[in-house]
Amino acid sequence: MNQNVWSISVKDFFSKKMLQFALIPFVGTIVVMYIFFFGAAGAGLNALQQSTLQIEQQQRSVENGIIKEEHNLTTVEGGSAVLRFLMEHTVTSWLVSFIVFTVGGIITFIFAMFIALIIIGFLTPYIVKEIHRRHYSQLPLEHHGSIFDILLATTKHVIVMFLLFLLLTPLYFVPLLNLVAFNLPFYYLFHKLYLLDVSSETTTKEHFKLIMAYHGGTLRMTTFTLYVVALIPFAAYITPVFNVIVLTHTLFKKRVEIEAHHEKTFTADNGSKSIDGQHTDLLTS
Repeated sequence: MNQNVWSISVKDFFSKKMLQFALIPFVGTIVVMYIFFFGAAGAGLNALQQSTLQIEQQQRSVENGIIKEEHNLTTVEGGSAVLRFLMEHTVTSWLVSFIVFTVGGIITFIFAMFIALIIIGFLTPYIVKEIHRRHYSQLPLEHHGSIFDILLATTKHVIVMFLLFLLLTPLYFVPLLNLVAFNLPFYYLFHKLYLLDVSSETTTKEHFKLIMAYHGGTLRMTTFTLYVVALIPFAAYITPVFNVIVLTHTLFKKRVEIEAHHEKTFTADNGSKSIDGQHTDLLTS
């Protein structure tokens, strides 16, 4: 119980049972991403191959005081020609590169994170029960929220994430600030969905509110650290189970601290009432 959350989480993660759990989101996410990547790539290439670019050129010349104008309309067929034309110009080349890497990164990250979260959502009850059995068997298992409540909360968090994307759009073109602006909506969704998933299996709604009131900063630092680790290439495929383990330990430990604090407060209040009662009896006698 007194071990550091991170050290005990690492030990639990490398246990046989947890590694078996970790294989499920790892393999599942890779398979779905593989299918998605080749499907999207094929659709994109087909769209480029069928695209047409019309280039209009206007040339004006003066001969013997007479102004002559020539108009040439060139039609370029095929996506490779379109990309070649765009990449020949510095501004369009930068825009194309920015759009491809930014949009591609956003889509890939969101898709991979959602797949991992969906898969880990089915495993969370089993992971929590295993952690509870190993370390917190003296605590009763608590739950809160129905499937409808969780889906409603998830929808709300996704909408807020997209609103953050829209609000922060101007900052995407400012160096350094764009890194923060780009990751803020992702971190918001990451933080909210993982806490929603784990807290619904470890605490009551009232206990979770108390934990957030007293230890919200600790939980935000924990999810932020886990988010940074998930940004390491391919880490998002193998860390979902570890994320659940860390948050399960954190919530259980904070729950123990809050319950102990309330018990001390309750005992102190009863003790003071008892002393006041004895003092009153002495006065009346």
